[in-house]
Amino acid sequence: MTVEFEECVKDSPRFRATIDEVETDVVEIEAKLDKLVKLCSGMVEAGKAYVSTSRLFVSGVRDLSQQCQGDTVISILFDQAQRSVRQQLQNFVKEDVRKFKETKKQFDKVREDLELSLVRNAQAPRHRPHEVEEATGALTLTRKCFRHLALDYVLQINVLQAKKKFEILDSMLSFMHAQSSFFQQGYSLLHQLDPYMKKLAAELDQLVIDSAVEKREMERKHAAIQQRDFSYDESKVEFDVDAPSGVVMEGYLFKRASNAFKTWNRRWFSIQNSQLVYQKKLKDALTVVVDDLRLCSVKPCEDIERRFCFEVLSPTKSCMLQADSEKLRQAWVQAVQASIASAYRESPDSCYSE
Repeated sequence: MTVEFEECVKDSPRFRATIDEVETDVVEIEAKLDKLVKLCSGMVEAGKAYVSTSRLFVSGVRDLSQQCQGDTVISILFDQAQRSVRQQLQNFVKEDVRKFKETKKQFDKVREDLELSLVRNAQAPRHRPHEVEEATGALTLTRKCFRHLALDYVLQINVLQAKKKFEILDSMLSFMHAQSSFFQQGYSLLHQLDPYMKKLAAELDQLVIDSAVEKREMERKHAAIQQRDFSYDESKVEFDVDAPSGVVMEGYLFKRASNAFKTWNRRWFSIQNSQLVYQKKLKDALTVVVDDLRLCSVKPCEDIERRFCFEVLSPTKSCMLQADSEKLRQAWVQAVQASIASAYRESPDSCYSE
Protein backbone atom coordinates (compact mmCIF):
# COMPACT_ATOMS: atom_id res chain seq x y z
CA MET A 1 0.00 0.00 0.00
CA THR A 2 1.52 3.33 -1.07
CA VAL A 3 0.64 6.50 0.88
CA GLU A 4 0.19 9.59 -1.32
CA PHE A 5 2.31 12.61 -0.43
CA GLU A 6 -0.45 15.08 -1.41
CA GLU A 7 -2.92 13.43 1.00
CA CYS A 8 -0.48 13.77 3.92
CA VAL A 9 -0.16 17.51 3.29
CA LYS A 10 -3.98 17.87 3.57
CA ASP A 11 -4.07 15.55 6.63
CA SER A 12 -7.45 14.31 5.37
CA PRO A 13 -9.50 11.46 6.92
CA ARG A 14 -8.39 9.31 3.97
CA PHE A 15 -4.75 9.94 4.93
CA ARG A 16 -5.43 9.23 8.61
CA ALA A 17 -7.31 6.00 7.80
CA THR A 18 -4.48 4.86 5.50
CA ILE A 19 -1.88 5.65 8.18
CA ASP A 20 -3.88 3.64 10.75
CA GLU A 21 -4.07 0.71 8.34
CA VAL A 22 -0.33 0.84 7.58
CA GLU A 23 0.58 1.11 11.27
CA THR A 24 -1.60 -1.91 12.07
CA ASP A 25 0.02 -3.82 9.23
CA VAL A 26 3.52 -3.01 10.51
CA VAL A 27 2.61 -4.17 14.04
CA GLU A 28 1.28 -7.45 12.65
CA ILE A 29 4.38 -7.97 10.48
CA GLU A 30 6.67 -7.27 13.42
CA ALA A 31 4.85 -9.82 15.60
CA LYS A 32 4.95 -12.48 12.87
CA LEU A 33 8.63 -11.87 12.14
CA ASP A 34 9.49 -12.06 15.84
CA LYS A 35 7.61 -15.35 16.05
CA LEU A 36 9.41 -16.66 12.95
CA VAL A 37 12.82 -15.68 14.39
CA LYS A 38 12.03 -17.51 17.64
CA LEU A 39 10.85 -20.58 15.73
CA CYS A 40 14.04 -20.52 13.66
CA SER A 41 16.14 -20.27 16.82
CA GLY A 42 14.25 -23.23 18.27
CA MET A 43 14.82 -25.22 15.09
CA VAL A 44 18.55 -24.45 15.14
CA GLU A 45 18.86 -25.49 18.79
CA ALA A 46 16.86 -28.65 18.18
CA GLY A 47 19.09 -29.43 15.20
CA LYS A 48 22.22 -29.02 17.31
CA ALA A 49 20.73 -31.35 19.92
CA TYR A 50 19.97 -33.85 17.14
CA VAL A 51 23.59 -33.76 15.94
CA SER A 52 24.90 -34.27 19.48
CA THR A 53 22.49 -37.17 20.11
CA SER A 54 23.43 -38.75 16.80
CA ARG A 55 27.11 -38.61 17.67
CA LEU A 56 26.46 -40.24 21.05
CA PHE A 57 24.39 -42.96 19.39
CA VAL A 58 27.11 -43.93 16.91
CA SER A 59 30.01 -43.50 19.32
CA GLY A 60 29.98 -47.24 20.09
CA VAL A 61 30.09 -48.18 16.44
CA ARG A 62 33.55 -47.25 15.28
CA ASP A 63 33.00 -47.25 11.54
CA LEU A 64 29.83 -45.21 11.67
CA SER A 65 31.23 -42.78 14.23
CA GLN A 66 34.11 -42.01 11.88
CA GLN A 67 31.64 -41.20 9.10
CA CYS A 68 29.42 -39.01 11.30
CA GLN A 69 32.19 -37.12 13.07
CA GLY A 70 31.86 -33.45 12.20
CA ASP A 71 28.82 -33.77 9.93
CA THR A 72 29.50 -30.70 7.79
CA VAL A 73 26.29 -30.96 5.73
CA ILE A 74 24.04 -30.62 8.78
CA SER A 75 26.25 -27.85 10.16
CA ILE A 76 25.96 -25.95 6.88
CA LEU A 77 22.17 -26.19 6.98
CA PHE A 78 21.88 -24.85 10.54
CA ASP A 79 24.41 -22.12 9.89
CA GLN A 80 22.53 -21.04 6.77
CA ALA A 81 19.20 -21.14 8.59
CA GLN A 82 20.62 -18.93 11.31
CA ARG A 83 22.19 -16.44 8.91
CA SER A 84 19.44 -16.26 6.30
CA VAL A 85 16.33 -16.36 8.46
CA ARG A 86 17.11 -15.37 12.02
CA GLN A 87 19.82 -12.75 11.57
CA GLN A 88 18.43 -11.16 8.41
CA LEU A 89 14.88 -10.86 9.72
CA GLN A 90 16.13 -9.71 13.13
CA ASN A 91 18.01 -6.89 11.42
CA PHE A 92 14.85 -5.94 9.51
CA VAL A 93 12.80 -5.85 12.73
CA LYS A 94 15.41 -4.10 14.87
CA GLU A 95 16.50 -1.50 12.31
CA ASP A 96 13.77 -0.72 9.79
CA VAL A 97 10.70 -1.38 11.97
CA ARG A 98 12.32 0.35 14.96
CA LYS A 99 13.01 3.49 12.90
CA PHE A 100 9.40 3.41 11.68
CA LYS A 101 8.07 3.23 15.26
CA GLU A 102 10.33 6.08 16.42
CA THR A 103 9.15 8.29 13.54
CA LYS A 104 5.54 7.34 14.33
CA LYS A 105 5.95 8.66 17.89
CA GLN A 106 7.29 11.97 16.57
CA PHE A 107 4.52 12.16 13.96
CA ASP A 108 1.78 11.52 16.54
CA LYS A 109 3.23 14.19 18.83
CA VAL A 110 3.44 16.84 16.10
CA ARG A 111 -0.07 15.97 14.88
CA GLU A 112 -1.41 16.54 18.41
CA ASP A 113 0.46 19.87 18.54
CA LEU A 114 -1.13 20.87 15.22
CA GLU A 115 -4.63 20.06 16.49
CA LEU A 116 -4.02 22.20 19.58
CA SER A 117 -2.63 25.06 17.48
CA LEU A 118 -5.66 24.95 15.17
CA VAL A 119 -8.04 25.10 18.14
CA ARG A 120 -6.11 27.97 19.75
CA ASN A 121 -6.01 29.88 16.47
CA ALA A 122 -9.75 29.41 16.02
CA GLN A 123 -10.43 30.58 19.57
CA ALA A 124 -8.34 33.77 19.27
CA PRO A 125 -10.79 36.76 19.60
CA ARG A 126 -10.73 39.38 16.89
CA HIS A 127 -10.52 42.30 19.37
CA ARG A 128 -7.22 41.05 20.82
CA PRO A 129 -4.68 41.49 18.02
CA HIS A 130 -1.79 40.31 20.19
CA GLU A 131 -3.47 36.95 20.87
CA VAL A 132 -4.42 36.62 17.20
CA GLU A 133 -0.85 37.31 16.08
CA GLU A 134 0.56 34.87 18.64
CA ALA A 135 -1.93 32.11 17.73
CA THR A 136 -1.37 32.64 14.00
CA GLY A 137 2.41 32.50 14.40
CA ALA A 138 2.25 29.34 16.49
CA LEU A 139 -0.08 27.70 13.93
CA THR A 140 2.24 28.64 11.06
CA LEU A 141 5.28 27.08 12.73
CA THR A 142 3.38 23.97 13.84
CA ARG A 143 1.80 23.42 10.43
CA LYS A 144 5.18 23.77 8.71
CA CYS A 145 6.78 21.30 11.14
CA PHE A 146 3.86 18.85 10.76
CA ARG A 147 3.94 18.84 6.96
CA HIS A 148 7.69 18.30 6.78
CA LEU A 149 7.50 15.47 9.32
CA ALA A 150 4.42 13.99 7.62
CA LEU A 151 6.29 13.88 4.32
CA ASP A 152 9.25 12.15 6.00
CA TYR A 153 6.87 9.70 7.69
CA VAL A 154 5.10 8.86 4.43
CA LEU A 155 8.46 8.37 2.69
CA GLN A 156 9.57 5.99 5.44
CA ILE A 157 6.28 4.09 5.27
CA ASN A 158 6.51 3.66 1.51
CA VAL A 159 10.18 2.63 1.63
CA LEU A 160 9.40 0.12 4.40
CA GLN A 161 6.45 -1.26 2.46
CA ALA A 162 8.62 -1.64 -0.63
CA LYS A 163 11.57 -3.12 1.26
CA LYS A 164 9.57 -5.80 3.06
CA LYS A 165 8.56 -7.23 -0.31
CA PHE A 166 12.07 -8.49 -1.01
CA GLU A 167 13.68 -8.64 2.45
CA ILE A 168 11.43 -11.44 3.67
CA LEU A 169 11.41 -13.21 0.32
CA ASP A 170 15.21 -12.97 0.11
CA SER A 171 15.69 -14.63 3.51
CA MET A 172 13.22 -17.37 2.67
CA LEU A 173 14.87 -17.97 -0.70
CA SER A 174 18.32 -18.25 0.91
CA PHE A 175 16.97 -20.80 3.36
CA MET A 176 15.38 -22.77 0.55
CA HIS A 177 18.75 -22.97 -1.20
CA ALA A 178 20.25 -24.28 2.04
CA GLN A 179 17.49 -26.89 2.23
CA SER A 180 18.26 -27.90 -1.34
CA SER A 181 21.95 -28.37 -0.48
CA PHE A 182 21.11 -30.36 2.65
CA PHE A 183 18.80 -32.76 0.89
CA GLN A 184 21.18 -33.61 -1.95
CA GLN A 185 20.71 -37.33 -1.32
CA GLY A 186 16.97 -36.90 -1.72
CA TYR A 187 17.25 -34.39 -4.55
CA SER A 188 14.83 -36.35 -6.67
CA LEU A 189 12.08 -35.57 -4.13
CA LEU A 190 12.90 -31.85 -4.12
CA HIS A 191 13.60 -31.52 -7.83
CA GLN A 192 10.07 -30.28 -8.43
CA LEU A 193 10.87 -27.19 -6.34
CA ASP A 194 13.75 -26.16 -8.60
CA PRO A 195 11.60 -24.36 -11.22
CA TYR A 196 9.68 -22.64 -8.43
CA MET A 197 12.89 -21.41 -6.79
CA LYS A 198 14.16 -20.15 -10.14
CA LYS A 199 10.91 -18.31 -10.62
CA LEU A 200 11.23 -16.79 -7.14
CA ALA A 201 14.81 -15.77 -7.87
CA ALA A 202 13.72 -14.03 -11.07
CA GLU A 203 10.86 -12.35 -9.21
CA LEU A 204 13.27 -11.30 -6.46
CA ASP A 205 15.63 -9.71 -8.98
CA GLN A 206 12.71 -7.85 -10.53
CA LEU A 207 11.42 -6.80 -7.10
CA VAL A 208 14.83 -5.35 -6.21
CA ILE A 209 14.91 -3.42 -9.48
CA ASP A 210 11.30 -2.23 -9.15
CA SER A 211 11.82 -1.24 -5.51
CA ALA A 212 14.94 0.77 -6.42
CA VAL A 213 13.02 2.59 -9.16
CA GLU A 214 10.06 3.14 -6.86
CA LYS A 215 12.33 4.46 -4.11
CA ARG A 216 14.00 6.93 -6.48
CA GLU A 217 10.61 8.13 -7.72
CA MET A 218 9.31 8.56 -4.17
CA GLU A 219 12.47 10.43 -3.18
CA ARG A 220 12.05 12.68 -6.23
CA LYS A 221 8.43 13.46 -5.30
CA HIS A 222 9.44 13.92 -1.69
CA ALA A 223 12.19 16.38 -2.62
CA ALA A 224 9.89 18.28 -4.98
CA ILE A 225 7.16 18.71 -2.37
CA GLN A 226 9.74 19.64 0.28
CA GLN A 227 10.57 22.69 -1.82
CA ARG A 228 7.14 24.14 -1.15
CA ASP A 229 6.69 26.89 1.37
CA PHE A 230 4.72 25.25 4.19
CA SER A 231 4.56 28.41 6.26
CA TYR A 232 1.14 29.24 4.81
CA ASP A 233 -2.10 27.30 4.49
CA GLU A 234 -2.09 25.22 1.29
CA SER A 235 -5.45 23.59 1.90
CA LYS A 236 -7.61 23.00 -1.12
CA VAL A 237 -9.64 26.13 -1.78
CA GLU A 238 -11.09 25.46 -5.21
CA PHE A 239 -14.43 23.77 -5.83
CA ASP A 240 -16.05 22.03 -8.79
CA VAL A 241 -19.82 21.64 -9.05
CA ASP A 242 -19.33 19.22 -11.96
CA ALA A 243 -16.74 17.01 -10.25
CA PRO A 244 -16.94 13.38 -11.50
CA SER A 245 -16.85 12.11 -7.91
CA GLY A 246 -19.86 14.26 -6.99
CA VAL A 247 -17.88 16.00 -4.24
CA VAL A 248 -18.02 19.74 -4.93
CA MET A 249 -15.66 20.69 -2.09
CA GLU A 250 -14.28 19.07 1.05
CA GLY A 251 -12.11 20.06 4.00
CA TYR A 252 -12.01 20.72 7.73
CA LEU A 253 -14.38 23.21 9.37
CA PHE A 254 -15.22 24.02 12.98
CA LYS A 255 -18.92 23.45 13.75
CA ARG A 256 -20.73 25.11 16.63
CA ALA A 257 -22.92 22.69 18.54
CA SER A 258 -26.61 23.45 18.94
CA ASN A 259 -26.58 22.57 22.65
CA ALA A 260 -26.56 25.04 25.51
CA PHE A 261 -22.76 25.05 25.78
CA LYS A 262 -22.26 26.10 22.13
CA THR A 263 -19.02 24.10 21.90
CA TRP A 264 -16.96 24.06 18.70
CA ASN A 265 -15.74 20.80 17.14
CA ARG A 266 -13.52 20.30 14.09
CA ARG A 267 -15.02 17.96 11.48
CA TRP A 268 -14.39 16.95 7.86
CA PHE A 269 -17.13 18.62 5.75
CA SER A 270 -18.08 18.04 2.14
CA ILE A 271 -20.67 19.25 -0.35
CA GLN A 272 -22.08 16.36 -2.39
CA ASN A 273 -25.38 15.35 -3.96
CA SER A 274 -26.87 18.78 -3.18
CA GLN A 275 -26.25 18.18 0.53
CA LEU A 276 -23.88 19.53 3.17
CA VAL A 277 -22.49 16.65 5.24
CA TYR A 278 -19.66 15.95 7.69
CA GLN A 279 -17.89 13.12 9.49
CA LYS A 280 -15.22 12.77 12.20
CA LYS A 281 -13.44 9.69 10.85
CA LEU A 282 -13.45 7.98 7.46
CA LYS A 283 -15.29 4.94 8.83
CA ASP A 284 -18.01 7.07 10.44
CA ALA A 285 -21.38 7.46 8.71
CA LEU A 286 -22.01 10.83 7.07
CA THR A 287 -24.01 13.29 9.18
CA VAL A 288 -26.33 15.44 7.04
CA VAL A 289 -26.39 19.13 7.96
CA VAL A 290 -28.59 20.28 5.06
CA ASP A 291 -30.82 17.80 3.20
CA ASP A 292 -31.42 20.02 0.19
CA LEU A 293 -29.21 23.00 -0.59
CA ARG A 294 -31.98 24.57 -2.69
CA LEU A 295 -33.86 25.30 0.51
CA CYS A 296 -31.01 27.11 2.26
CA SER A 297 -28.86 30.21 2.07
CA VAL A 298 -25.36 31.07 3.26
CA LYS A 299 -23.80 34.25 4.61
CA PRO A 300 -20.54 35.34 6.29
CA CYS A 301 -20.81 36.22 10.00
CA GLU A 302 -18.90 39.20 11.35
CA ASP A 303 -20.90 39.76 14.54
CA ILE A 304 -19.53 36.91 16.64
CA GLU A 305 -16.31 36.54 18.63
CA ARG A 306 -14.59 33.96 16.42
CA ARG A 307 -13.11 34.86 13.03
CA PHE A 308 -13.71 33.35 9.58
CA CYS A 309 -17.27 32.21 10.42
CA PHE A 310 -20.23 31.73 8.10
CA GLU A 311 -23.77 30.50 8.60
CA VAL A 312 -25.85 28.08 6.56
CA LEU A 313 -29.58 28.76 7.00
CA SER A 314 -32.48 26.45 6.18
CA PRO A 315 -36.21 26.81 6.88
CA THR A 316 -35.91 24.63 10.03
CA LYS A 317 -32.44 25.32 11.45
CA SER A 318 -29.15 27.14 11.09
CA CYS A 319 -25.57 25.90 11.29
CA MET A 320 -22.63 28.08 12.32
CA LEU A 321 -19.31 27.05 10.76
CA GLN A 322 -15.75 28.38 10.94
CA ALA A 323 -12.93 28.03 8.41
CA ASP A 324 -9.20 28.20 9.15
CA SER A 325 -8.68 31.40 7.15
CA GLU A 326 -10.55 34.15 5.31
CA LYS A 327 -9.54 32.62 1.97
CA LEU A 328 -11.10 29.31 2.94
CA ARG A 329 -14.24 30.98 4.26
CA GLN A 330 -14.79 32.76 0.96
CA ALA A 331 -14.23 29.50 -0.92
CA TRP A 332 -16.78 27.63 1.20
CA VAL A 333 -19.39 30.38 0.86
CA GLN A 334 -18.90 30.45 -2.91
CA ALA A 335 -19.03 26.64 -3.09
CA VAL A 336 -22.35 26.52 -1.22
CA GLN A 337 -23.79 29.27 -3.40
CA ALA A 338 -22.63 27.53 -6.58
CA SER A 339 -24.08 24.22 -5.36
CA ILE A 340 -27.42 25.88 -4.67
CA ALA A 341 -27.48 27.30 -8.21
CA SER A 342 -26.44 23.95 -9.67
CA ALA A 343 -29.15 22.10 -7.71
CA TYR A 344 -31.78 24.51 -9.06
CA ARG A 345 -30.62 23.89 -12.62
CA GLU A 346 -30.79 20.12 -12.22
CA SER A 347 -34.29 19.94 -10.67
CA PRO A 348 -35.85 23.38 -10.28
CA ASP A 349 -39.45 22.36 -9.55
CA SER A 350 -39.34 19.84 -6.72
CA CYS A 351 -38.37 22.34 -4.05
CA TYR A 352 -41.48 24.47 -4.74
CA SER A 353 -43.78 21.52 -4.10
CA GLU A 354 -42.00 20.92 -0.81
